[in-house]
Amino acid sequence: MFNQIFGKYLVDSGRLTEEQLQDVIESEAEVRVKLGLIAVAEKLLTKEQADEINQLQTIMDKRFGDIAVMKGYLNEETVASLLKKQANVYMLFCQTLIDKEIMTLEEVDQALADYQTMEGFTHSDMDDLVSGDVDRTVRIFLPQDSALDAQLCGIMIRTVLRIINENAYVTKAFMVNELTVDNFAMQKLLGDHTIYVGFAGASDSLLNVAEPFANEEFERVDMDALDAVGEFINCVNGLFASDLSVKNINVDMAPPEYFDSPVKLSGEQICVFPVVIGDEPINFILSVDSSIQVTPIGE
Repeated sequence: MFNQIFGKYLVDSGRLTEEQLQDVIESEAEVRVKLGLIAVAEKLLTKEQADEINQLQTIMDKRFGDIAVMKGYLNEETVASLLKKQANVYMLFCQTLIDKEIMTLEEVDQALADYQTMEGFTHSDMDDLVSGDVDRTVRIFLPQDSALDAQLCGIMIRTVLRIINENAYVTKAFMVNELTVDNFAMQKLLGDHTIYVGFAGASDSLLNVAEPFANEEFERVDMDALDAVGEFINCVNGLFASDLSVKNINVDMAPPEYFDSPVKLSGEQICVFPVVIGDEPINFILSVDSSIQVTPIGE
């Protein structure tokens, strides 16, 4: 996500054009090597084992290396060695900018310092951002220090990146008491915690979730499209509930609820976490131990 987040800042600040950013990102894709590919090339895994791990990632919220260790295919020392062979996301982005003679390293460093000042990030926050680690990145964009919020948001964005769009990225979350949205899919988790989770869109933006997840096209955000969004939410919540159960925290998932016309969301502590998918922001809605009331506009 780093290249998308920082790259968007470079475009907005006039340092890059949108075309240059896309060229840089596409060039990065040509040289980025996945851990599984490295392991197969070095004959540490067979192609069949790598494919098996990739398939398991669709149902398990774990990294490739973690699953390889769990399956007994690799040990932690070997995984650590393989990871060192993958380029750091920040250095990869910088190197691509420099190779294309778009920016110098000094200009990139200055832009990063300016971005830090604009966002009010600490040096520790910036370390988290350039690490490329999703969980560390998510933490700095959340408005409050809640372990459950961070855990669920981390699972959500990792699942989006794996299943929906690998170029998705997040922007700063914010808290509201009311929010009006064009359409909404939501699921409640009930048990040791009461949690509301949903995706809210403007116009047809939720199609950017529905279509890749369902692998079909929809004319608009109707109940069929929202059903696909609801299934994706159910997938995220299933991974979250599994993680909680390991800590002896139990929650049950209620059936998803869908609203294909404008509604007002109201509650005391609603976290709105924008996720940009296909250049359109979609709001991930989250409320932990506080309810969300959904009221159709006009009622």
